[in-house]
Amino acid sequence: MYKKASIIATGSELTEGIIIDRNANYIVQKLKEVGIETLKIIEVKDDLELIKNSIDDSLNISDIIILTGGLGPTKDDLTVRAVAEVLNLDIIFDEAVYKYIEQYYNKKVSKSLDILKKQAYVIEGAKVIPNLRGSAPGQKIELDKKVIYLLPGPFREASYMFDHFILPELKDGSSIKKYEYTLYFYGLTEAEFMENISKYVNNIDYSTKIEEYIGPSIRLRFDNKEEFDNVYEAIVKEFPDNYIGLNSLEVTLFQELLKQNCKISFAESCTGGMISDIFVSVPGVSQVFLGSVVTYSNELKQKILKVKEHTLEKFGAVSTETVLEMAKGLYDLTGTDLCISVSGIAGPEGGTNEKPVGTVHFGMSFQGRLFSIKKVFDGNREDIRKRASYYALWSALKVVRNQADKSIKEWGNLSNYLSY
Repeated sequence: MYKKASIIATGSELTEGIIIDRNANYIVQKLKEVGIETLKIIEVKDDLELIKNSIDDSLNISDIIILTGGLGPTKDDLTVRAVAEVLNLDIIFDEAVYKYIEQYYNKKVSKSLDILKKQAYVIEGAKVIPNLRGSAPGQKIELDKKVIYLLPGPFREASYMFDHFILPELKDGSSIKKYEYTLYFYGLTEAEFMENISKYVNNIDYSTKIEEYIGPSIRLRFDNKEEFDNVYEAIVKEFPDNYIGLNSLEVTLFQELLKQNCKISFAESCTGGMISDIFVSVPGVSQVFLGSVVTYSNELKQKILKVKEHTLEKFGAVSTETVLEMAKGLYDLTGTDLCISVSGIAGPEGGTNEKPVGTVHFGMSFQGRLFSIKKVFDGNREDIRKRASYYALWSALKVVRNQADKSIKEWGNLSNYLSY
């Protein structure tokens, strides 16, 4: 049965960077679920010869070729013609397809449009795939031990048609399901990560990726679950202090908080609510997240979090003293088990020799004690805010994951500064 796929996304709007292709990522994930490996993903502009070349190349290496886009009624919609010419097949006008397209558009604009006839041309011998969310039908062409699918470009249409008409065909008992695991790490470069773990994955299907502002992740694929255990233990032992888990940082933090029956809140200044935004992207987060306050101005730091005016005047908003009082004020306001506060200079202006752009102070209230740490992040304003946000989440994870003593030692125990 089919084992290897290529995906070709057509459209100058893709190659010019006007829109991002959502279809390929969606289809790749679905193919993996049924044990089909995607060998390559191609984005190609609306050029007949380029599309034909992409189809030819894909036919040489793949059992399945899935094309998205180029099925519309305009002159730059070339997918049907390209496939027909590569396969030496005719294109035939399909009355039944045209009738459906007319009915679809009549409901939308109450008139017939001659331009729509182009969408009713079907490749000789192709099976029409109904489009219940748009006008352009899909097509399926079966070859000798290969198959080509044509899908429209809009994600809403392509994903629906793939799920309801293509994926069921590809689910076959002879397909070998691969078991896939992804391990996430914080604060490592890809080079230092691979230097240590490459010896464990030489004969394994794997790929690595840098999760921006966080660190490397490695995806491992196995034929059975048992193969995973030994490799997993060996890799984690190389970087035990950097290991996040088998899910993203925010998901792993949520799971750990849930497991420990621990609640969290944030007091944000320079991050402007970004920490909370990242965290609440996780479904079900309300079970552990009480809320956050964004006190960007000194006035609100005093009013909401009860930061002392004297503290702000003497030490400044970006200081150990201020973030500690922010964390204490957040605890008094919410009673949350773990309170994280952040204040920094994201730039591009506002830095000094003592406090350059990228300086960020973090405060923490945990188990009746207060802690703080100062970090200096590089990059532009957006980089600094994101680095600070993910560092806050990473620190929270280490604290709740039975690493409290180690993590707090890194931050510094400042319980003598304030007690509660």
